[in-house]
Amino acid sequence: MSTNSIPSAVPHLNTLPFVATALHVGTDDLPFADDFGAPGVRLKLLAADIESGMFAVRIRFAPGVQLPPHHHTGAVHAFTLSGEWTYLEHKDSAPSTAGSYLYEPPGTAHTLKIADHNTGETDVFFVIFGAMLILDEQGNIVAKLDAESHLRDWPAALLAQGKQVPAIIQGGRARYAQPARSA
Repeated sequence: MSTNSIPSAVPHLNTLPFVATALHVGTDDLPFADDFGAPGVRLKLLAADIESGMFAVRIRFAPGVQLPPHHHTGAVHAFTLSGEWTYLEHKDSAPSTAGSYLYEPPGTAHTLKIADHNTGETDVFFVIFGAMLILDEQGNIVAKLDAESHLRDWPAALLAQGKQVPAIIQGGRARYAQPARSA
């Protein structure tokens, strides 16, 4: 048997009516919500799945932006497209730069800092599982960011900025869907 063929005894997944073969979002075609959560942060939501607790975002940061300390309840995958950033608590780690892939295991806590010397935006693609728990200076949880909050807050930010809300990849049964629009 060829290693490139599917045995006839295994049903082909594309024949199942509820399984999408693949979904595509042109990230350059989606709008950024400007100053999303903080000045100098531009975010576009690519996918959000409340059932699995996953959301994927592309974020562009202005030079010098520092996010508040936060704790991840699930794993995070980050791929840096341009610019440079680090975690303030991990001075021994190499900075993330264009072409870098970063994996964060569940339970990590840190403060993301964009390099002050960047000449343009730092562009990063994140896939986040679970929640980001935003912490105050004493380590108390002051906000929770997750798939559900992004499905609510990103469309609201776009509408407030006079931008159209596009369809994104959403839900437990992967599909294209329009995020709910806030009034």
